[in-house]
Formats: sequence, structure tokens, C-alpha cells
Amino acid sequence: MEKRVSIHQEHTYVPAVAIMRATRRHSLQKVPVVMNTTPRQVCGDARRIGYTGTQDSDLALYRIKIRPGNGQPTMTLPAFYILEGGVFREYEQP
Repeated sequence: MEKRVSIHQEHTYVPAVAIMRATRRHSLQKVPVVMNTTPRQVCGDARRIGYTGTQDSDLALYRIKIRPGNGQPTMTLPAFYILEGGVFREYEQP
């Protein structure tokens, strides 16, 4: 019997370090991630994969990888994210 792991999209992911916004000029390659409901427990990381544009003020794009625990493999969330206002938000292309 195959077990399925479900990641609920209603979770809000925030950086484990104090970062309000990640731009082309000021961003990290890899950021530890926590859920807003458990801010002291790192549950994965966000990895920068590019930017929303070419200007210094354009936002960094991240993929979030979650470690569900219990010996289960890391899962990549299916969307791209930007870091704005201290929260990872799903990026919607204009």
C-alpha cells in the first residue's frame, strides 16, 4: 500500500531569519523556512531560482522545499514564490 503525503497550501511560509524582502540586489541563494504556526521549527528551505526581471529592485524567485519529517522525502511545492513583507507569497506573472 502506497502512502501519500499532502502539503496543504493554506500554510504560510516565512523565512527563519529576519528578511522582509528579497530583490535582485539583496537576496540569499538559500533561506531556511518555517511555518507561521511553528516559527521555531525549520521545516525546509527556499532556494533562489531567478528573478522577476532585470532591474536591481526586481524580486527574487524561490522554490520552497519542505521536509515533512518521519523519514519522508523532501517535497518541492508546485509554485514559484517571492519574499515580500517578510512572507513567501505565490508569484503570479503579470
